[in-house]
Amino acid sequence: MNLRPRIHILTGLLVIISAVASWGALYKLAEQIVAEWGVRYAEKQVLYDKLRTLQPIQREIELSRQFANSGVVRAWARSPDNPALAKLAVGEMERFRLRFADQAYFLAFAKSGHYYYNNAANEFAGRQLRYTLDRKKPTDQWFYDLIRQDRGIHLNVNRDGHLGVTKVWIDVLVRDGDRIVGVAGTGLDLSGFIRDVVDSPQPGITSLFVDRHGSIQVHRDQSLIDFASLTKAAGEHNDIKLLVSDKSDQEAIYAAMKELETETSRVASRFVNIKGKRYLAGIGYLPEIGWYEITLLDLDVLLPLSSFTGMVLVFGLTLLAALVMFNLVLSRLILNPLKQLELAMITLRQGQPVPDSMPSGGKDEIGRLMRHFRDMAHAVWASRAELEAKVRERTEALEHLSKTDSLTRLLNRRGMTERIEAEISRSERESIGFGILWLDVDYFKEINDKHGHAVGDQALMNVANQILAIIRPYDRAARWGGDEFLVLVQGCDETVLMSLGERIRKAVAGGGSLGGGSVRLSVSIGGTLSAGETQIETILQNADYALYAAKEAGRNCLRFYSVEGLMPGISG
Repeated sequence: MNLRPRIHILTGLLVIISAVASWGALYKLAEQIVAEWGVRYAEKQVLYDKLRTLQPIQREIELSRQFANSGVVRAWARSPDNPALAKLAVGEMERFRLRFADQAYFLAFAKSGHYYYNNAANEFAGRQLRYTLDRKKPTDQWFYDLIRQDRGIHLNVNRDGHLGVTKVWIDVLVRDGDRIVGVAGTGLDLSGFIRDVVDSPQPGITSLFVDRHGSIQVHRDQSLIDFASLTKAAGEHNDIKLLVSDKSDQEAIYAAMKELETETSRVASRFVNIKGKRYLAGIGYLPEIGWYEITLLDLDVLLPLSSFTGMVLVFGLTLLAALVMFNLVLSRLILNPLKQLELAMITLRQGQPVPDSMPSGGKDEIGRLMRHFRDMAHAVWASRAELEAKVRERTEALEHLSKTDSLTRLLNRRGMTERIEAEISRSERESIGFGILWLDVDYFKEINDKHGHAVGDQALMNVANQILAIIRPYDRAARWGGDEFLVLVQGCDETVLMSLGERIRKAVAGGGSLGGGSVRLSVSIGGTLSAGETQIETILQNADYALYAAKEAGRNCLRFYSVEGLMPGISG
């Protein structure tokens, strides 16, 4: 055989081998691009769906809480046979009905079992008492389970057999002091909720919501929903096992759900097999309602590998041209450009942008391939950077909201706990102590009971404003819970701490009145220094001891706790 055919054969073999190797690298890169894009897309989709889901539900939850905390409703619960109170309570219920999105409410009392309900059509006007709950009936067990579990708020998807309606029910406990006297709330139409939240029009995306046990609460296929999951025994639930049959995938989803309980702002991603097909599952936690959102992405639909066919075709044609032109332009037009392309692929695969200085090649197929790849790589990198910026922006916003009290705009318990832990670490490094002031608004419950929650909220905001006006720029204040506030005072001794606490006490006591002049505010304050203590529980316990002493001393005063014990402060 002549040398020329041999060269052609050898060249053909080399080109074929190179083509196979290059195709493998390109296919692997395409898979990595698809997987990475899918993870980012899943995170974006879950965060978007979380906000879209919580926006209508949070409003209904807040209205349900106001409904359950209504003074008229609680007064009626204490005296259910009082016709005057009954008339006022019915009017109160109807006012809330018009405010609820579904224009429907329910109210059930623990003592009598009476269940009141009215809907958007005002169908039951004048006869809101629909039926009486029976502890012995399985259909009524949800009510008694809620009271027994003492769950302040609960979302439940259920069909009310008495009323013949299926809704996403928002249940809030009605309390009279420490007693649970009933359950109140509203419901969202299940079909509308599915249509607005989980029924995505985009092919390849399936969203569902599950509770902490994995029971399916909302799904576009209503036959999969675990209705009345609160009252079911173990093993009777419709859970994610109906969708994900592989045990290892089930365990991966449950493990991700467990992780998200402590990292609520994060989105977890897992690849799972469903009916033999690979899906990317994005999982997010909604602590406000105790549900998890799971978004299943079919990457073969959203970004199929077949979309890279054009690139592969150009690549093949280029190799064919290289075979014909081998003797003349092998090094100049094929080997060197392919080397540059390979380096660009490696650069992109390593998570780095392809430099603008990448050679654009000539006007042949290889040159076009390089330009196509460079444009594609720049587009992918730009999309990735844009998506990361959006995810980072939304993550920071969610993180800020999770650490801020919505009423006073001070830190909440979580945010203050992190600040105290950070201050403890700083104290260990720099041997600089800090102080804690624990404030409690005096007779706050009486303010709420006598003047209403609006005046109570104004009282809390007034106290918060007085604190912010007095503390130093580098100190931190938080609404610790209810009518309690916590102030973290950096770099201080007992004199500075007591002086700052006394200024706050005087400012609150002299800050004017509320409720038409009938409410004057005062606070009891307990203070303590860290004194080298490294356990946050011990520091807070010492401050609590001092606060208790201030209350025992008649309130509107300041007490200090040190390692030697309680020390008197200044009384109002």
